[in-house]
Amino acid sequence: MIRNGKRIGVFTLGCKVNQVEGAYLKEALASQGARIVPFKEPASLYVLNTCAVTARAAAEGRKLIRQALVRHPELVLVTGCYAQTAPEEIKTLDPHRVAVLGHQEKFRLPEILKAHSFKDLVGKILVTPSAHLKRAEPAPLTHFPGHTRAFLRVQDGCSARCAYCIVPLARGPSRSLPLEEIRFQAQRFLEAGYQEIVVTGIHLGHWGRDLNPPKTLLHLLEALESLDGFRIRLSSLEVNEVSLGLLSWGEKSAKFCPHFHIPLQSGSARLLKAMGRNYTPQEYLEVLWEIRRRFPQAALGADVMVGFPGETEQDFEATYKLIAQSPLTYLHVFPFSPRPGTQVFKAPRVDPTEVERRAQKLRALGEERKRRFYQAQEGQILEVLVEKSSGDLLQGLSENYLTVYFKGPLFLQGKRVRIKVVKVEGFRVYGERL
Repeated sequence: MIRNGKRIGVFTLGCKVNQVEGAYLKEALASQGARIVPFKEPASLYVLNTCAVTARAAAEGRKLIRQALVRHPELVLVTGCYAQTAPEEIKTLDPHRVAVLGHQEKFRLPEILKAHSFKDLVGKILVTPSAHLKRAEPAPLTHFPGHTRAFLRVQDGCSARCAYCIVPLARGPSRSLPLEEIRFQAQRFLEAGYQEIVVTGIHLGHWGRDLNPPKTLLHLLEALESLDGFRIRLSSLEVNEVSLGLLSWGEKSAKFCPHFHIPLQSGSARLLKAMGRNYTPQEYLEVLWEIRRRFPQAALGADVMVGFPGETEQDFEATYKLIAQSPLTYLHVFPFSPRPGTQVFKAPRVDPTEVERRAQKLRALGEERKRRFYQAQEGQILEVLVEKSSGDLLQGLSENYLTVYFKGPLFLQGKRVRIKVVKVEGFRVYGERL
């Protein structure tokens, strides 16, 4: 039972979907009378919404649990992907003060806390197996304090089963929210004054395939476009889900933000096949160049893995060469992390020193591509969503994913303005308001 003013600390690790769900938890608990406090402050209850996509993320979750326990709360309640995949491991950290909730149970947290005292929950593991997750939980009515952009969660889970990925075990199969629920949530964001909606999901490109009748992401985007007042950004899409229809819609839409994040993982055809990725390096390149042809100023990003089991120097050089030949403008480079339950969990590892060398080489290439993209913005006219003040300047995000600084009055915060880029210094873009 939550008494009015009960201090509760909530913290979320991981992806945008997890961040949406973490924001919901804060909002839902506050609506029950809780006083939400920073996670580092003393509290009666700590709620930690965890990630498990890498071993480092799981370790960070354990670290935060221990830090919360040191502050002697009545209960530390752990949920999220790490909780879903390793509940017994979490419970052993302190069976007298820790409880574990799975993804499905996460959305019932206010109801659970109404029905049970903190003492009743200590030591409990309430986790529905991921294989039994049959529907996406309704889009939580969430606000994002301090943010001018809203994240619209439209899909959960993944059925791809890539050889290295724990997400299907943590999130279950791909499940779509109905279009009616999504439109309702988007309308609430519109009424709250948000000027940009980021459409997000665990496997966004699979939205609608499990609905009856089936729909496509293009159906969703057309429905959102019919609502007035905000621009639309996509989170991440697989390369074989970037359809010509979607690109044509983006060209015609005044609301679409030309920003594509398309995971690559490897430029080696052999490794892509071993990973379970169903595209070739050439197919990846062709799609990126088609995007660049249609959207000359678009930001194009990619996730790239180094050190996948069996990766040779030849495989790595194929990745480096593909990126060098591509129009990519930024990279997220990360080393392979063995995850329990995946196909390659026990596979022989690439030498860690070699993995770090390769990662550093790719990061340097990514920095060079990003610098070149920024420099190309001089003289361009951009639409910038003003997010906050930064010293004596305003700071905002352009439609093509650039942080832009310019002079202007504070009342512009939360509004979209037209900016001409007048100077680029390193990765800092300066403009003037038109």
